[in-house]
Amino acid sequence: MEVLREEAARDLWQTLRAGVEEGLRLSAPAEWERHEATWLAWPHNTETFPPPILRRVQEIYAEMVAEVSRGEVVKIIVPSSESGERVMEMLGEHGAYETSVELLELWSADVWVRDYGPIFARILGGGRLAGVKWRFNAWGGKYGELAKDDETGRRILELSGAEPVLRSLVIEGGAVEVSGDGLVVATEQCLLDPARNPGADRRLLESELAQFLGARHVLWLRRGLVGDDTDGHVDVFCRFAPGGKILLAETRAAPNHDILEEAAATLTGYVDALGLPFSVVRVPMPPPVRVLGMTVPATYLNYYVTNAAVLLPVFGAREDEEAYSLLSECYPDRRVVALRCPELFYGLGGPHCVTLHQPQGS
Repeated sequence: MEVLREEAARDLWQTLRAGVEEGLRLSAPAEWERHEATWLAWPHNTETFPPPILRRVQEIYAEMVAEVSRGEVVKIIVPSSESGERVMEMLGEHGAYETSVELLELWSADVWVRDYGPIFARILGGGRLAGVKWRFNAWGGKYGELAKDDETGRRILELSGAEPVLRSLVIEGGAVEVSGDGLVVATEQCLLDPARNPGADRRLLESELAQFLGARHVLWLRRGLVGDDTDGHVDVFCRFAPGGKILLAETRAAPNHDILEEAAATLTGYVDALGLPFSVVRVPMPPPVRVLGMTVPATYLNYYVTNAAVLLPVFGAREDEEAYSLLSECYPDRRVVALRCPELFYGLGGPHCVTLHQPQGS
């Protein structure tokens, strides 16, 4: 399988430098805008998904691909042609539109393409698509072997056909939530983490997000959920939705109750102070969910929006119905698919964490 050569990496860096010198500015569209494709990496790492649940996780992937392929191309990273044959067989069993599926033989350590892949944005003044590849260091160096997927993210960028933009800061895709019209939500806990960006401050990050995501305002939250090993990713508890909505998780359980109420007050303060045409809508969190004896970080807000559907994680809880109803109201033009996937969350992520949307360019 191919690896990105040092010369190619240097060429990409030179492209970045030239773009910055010429005043390159980008704007990231909202996730619900039209996609060209969705990227995934097929699960195979038994450290993340032990053998008792790996097959079930692969079935969950097949269910996701079947839904996504109804409205867009799905690009799946597989480790070999042999594994690719098995993948296609499973996808066929689950009703995927095989003509909309592309397999790419490419090494990957794990499945978290949202975090190690590029964030796609449009170049202002033409609309061509660029891929901004920030550095990935396995969530502040927590999982050394998985840091190798920084290279996998570069290969995704290369294969996407988007204009390459390499940056030196560490920013994972799940750490920033964009509205598509100039707002970004992020946590200080994550983006200002010394294990990611030592010495960085709000001003530096705001400048970065303004130039490469089109952020007019960064809505800073102080911290993320307890039990989230990513140190405060927003895509598990705070999401934008069409119609000026900011969806925010809600729970009565400590310690996340206080964290989420603080976030609600902060977001409401931003909305009022800046005169933003947004409202904060609360979405319940499910009760504790256990898989293989471990409590997993279950959440409804790690849903994924496709061209035709919304993939909503559900857990067999009473709160599933309320979350389904709320998401149906937010996305009346899409089918909301209840995806039973507690085993996926055993790996400490959900549907949004394992998908990467590539928007349509000009």
